[in-house]
Amino acid sequence: MSKPFSVKQSLAMLQQVIEQLPAKRKVAPAPSAPELQETLDISLNNQGVDTEQLVCAAKAYLEYNPDVSQVAFYKLLYSGLNTPALLGDWVTSLSNATMHTYQVSPVATLMELELIKQWNNLVGFTQGDGVMVSGGSQANLIAMLLARHKRCPDIKTKGLQGQTLVAFVSDQAHYSSLKAANVLGIGSDNLIAVSSDDQGRLDPQALEFAIQSALAKGHTPFFVGLTAGTTVIGAYDPIQPSSLIAKKYDLWLHVDGAWGAPVLFSSEHRHLLADSELADSVTWDAHKLMNVPVTAAVILVKQSGLLRQACSGGGGDYLFHSDENEAYNLGERSIQCGRRADALKVWMSWKAIGSQGFSDKIDHLFDCKTHCVEQIESISELQMLAPAAYLNVLFRYQPSEELDEQQLRQLNIAICKKLKAQGTYIDYATYKGRSGIRLILANSDCQRSDIDDMLLACISAGDEIYKGK
Repeated sequence: MSKPFSVKQSLAMLQQVIEQLPAKRKVAPAPSAPELQETLDISLNNQGVDTEQLVCAAKAYLEYNPDVSQVAFYKLLYSGLNTPALLGDWVTSLSNATMHTYQVSPVATLMELELIKQWNNLVGFTQGDGVMVSGGSQANLIAMLLARHKRCPDIKTKGLQGQTLVAFVSDQAHYSSLKAANVLGIGSDNLIAVSSDDQGRLDPQALEFAIQSALAKGHTPFFVGLTAGTTVIGAYDPIQPSSLIAKKYDLWLHVDGAWGAPVLFSSEHRHLLADSELADSVTWDAHKLMNVPVTAAVILVKQSGLLRQACSGGGGDYLFHSDENEAYNLGERSIQCGRRADALKVWMSWKAIGSQGFSDKIDHLFDCKTHCVEQIESISELQMLAPAAYLNVLFRYQPSEELDEQQLRQLNIAICKKLKAQGTYIDYATYKGRSGIRLILANSDCQRSDIDDMLLACISAGDEIYKGK
């Protein structure tokens, strides 16, 4: 029988893997899935293997995985390396704590409560509540659950009973809203995509019209989901006029700030999320702009106690004991039972650099974004496709010759693929029918010179593909 190795041996193996990493890795080194399957031995067998083979597997994992710590990783809504958070992540794995009661995770529970308090302070929820979740999708799901419970509390025990509940989000909202409508039995047909304006922001007049249309059909509107930092262009939906409409029709107002909520750290840029205190709930992903290791997110709720009312159910006979620590048990606020202690890595990060550290990061990245937009607007071969209110920049290479939209789309996709092969990992996206290159600025190591190099690489790739240079 194979014997497991000790923690000390594990640490030695980890150190060996880290020390053997090349000083400079490709940002996106993996070949196609069929090619990689031919290269790696990922088989699981009846007999175990020695530690050397495990070290080789760990090295291969890091060798082929995208190196998200590099400045040239512009693809997703996270980037960079956060070493205090990494320490917290390792310690969390070592302790293997779960978060349903204070008894089994005392320190992480107190840390999570402190994080929730500080997040609520930033949002403006003076008596707020919250719980950490696996990501923004689960946070948005819980927000819709809270809205359903507030409007129709009997659904928790009796089901929908023939009611047609209707939720409203922007046509630029994250696709997790569709998943939430499915999971909660609302039905994706009853999730209404409200039109956005030329800035990518939800149109309040269109929202009210959609609500009135649902009422005219005899349906029950219950939820309005705004976005703070849309996925493609980083737009911020207007909270104040949407709040007036939500109050008029007694609807829950949620703000999905998974990407854009950290702007509240910055006194210079927090105006983008003005009136956040008018919301009933807010989603915030720490694994995005705060760049702690995936995953770490939170759902923040203005009304204390509602999370427990909506999410609790069962476990009282053996888990949630009525003892001196009852008020500290977080499990009944969550739809999970087993829940990783993600609080430690977030707390470590925040403790290390303070709120000012996050503010400085955001201000620096805004400076990079402003420089990027100015450069694009000064280069004839490049064209901005949308306003850049936040840290998303959507642009494209556009030759002087007339090309139709499909030709431009294929050209810019080809540019992204060529850049990836050359060591710049960037993505493409479509906004209001036009496709281009989507740049995400999330790595605080990024400098203006990196932006200049990336734009020159785009032009060079575009020229080579289109003009054959």
